[in-house]
Amino acid sequence: MSKFNRLQKIILGVIIIFLTLGIILRVVSGSTTGNFIYDGISMLKYSMIDYPLQTIRGFTTDFANLWQVHEENDQLRYELSKNPSYKAKYENEKAKNEELSKALKISDEDERFSHTWANVIDRDVTIWNNTITIDVGEKDGIQKDQAVVSVEGLIGKVVEVSKYTSKVKLLTSEDKLNTVSIKVLDEDGNANMGILESYDVGKGRYVITLFDEGAEIKKGMTVMTSGNGGVYPSGLLIGEVESVQALISQTGQTIYAKPIKNFQSFEYVSVVVPKGDAS
Repeated sequence: MSKFNRLQKIILGVIIIFLTLGIILRVVSGSTTGNFIYDGISMLKYSMIDYPLQTIRGFTTDFANLWQVHEENDQLRYELSKNPSYKAKYENEKAKNEELSKALKISDEDERFSHTWANVIDRDVTIWNNTITIDVGEKDGIQKDQAVVSVEGLIGKVVEVSKYTSKVKLLTSEDKLNTVSIKVLDEDGNANMGILESYDVGKGRYVITLFDEGAEIKKGMTVMTSGNGGVYPSGLLIGEVESVQALISQTGQTIYAKPIKNFQSFEYVSVVVPKGDAS
């Protein structure tokens, strides 16, 4: 029975070959013929041992580099796949910052009202146009029927108040009793009085009745609160005239007004009180 297994025999053979080559190279290294033989043996050693080893080493290095590139490409593809998400987050934060900047500007420049700014914490998708909930309440001095604005203009009024939150009924509510005393400013700055009667969901426009049937109202004229009725203070922007039609059965005009911009997407609102009335 053999004392060596197959692997041990191979290793022993390689060692013997190297020892033999070493002895031969030492013996022949001193003569011209020896140099020739030395060069031949060196070439043989290079072709049979060194070159294959270098090739294997190079292949291993290339494979490692290729694997690293593969991992880097996978990481890059992953980062690119998240790019739309990053962009959406960026746009969302940008919109928030712009809204906050406008809010700060309003607070600094608007001397007519005191502002209590709040976050919109709830807006039910099933009643999207009807109500929102904000994170200020009795502890912040909020009271029922106070006007509520976004950074663009009037959006509604407070209808319910608890200690920490309040519910706001929007001007786009389908409640037909949600009327607002308004005025339309003509090209000369004259105020034409009327009532915001309702919101037409299909058209996405306010339905307004003007008292003066002879008033020359044109598209693009500004619609704002008149202050009559004591609920909404005067001068809050509501929107602009979209179209005008004469009433058939009664005196006056019906106006369709386009709401303020971004009525469907706001995160910050303000409860406003005329400074002369603020407690």
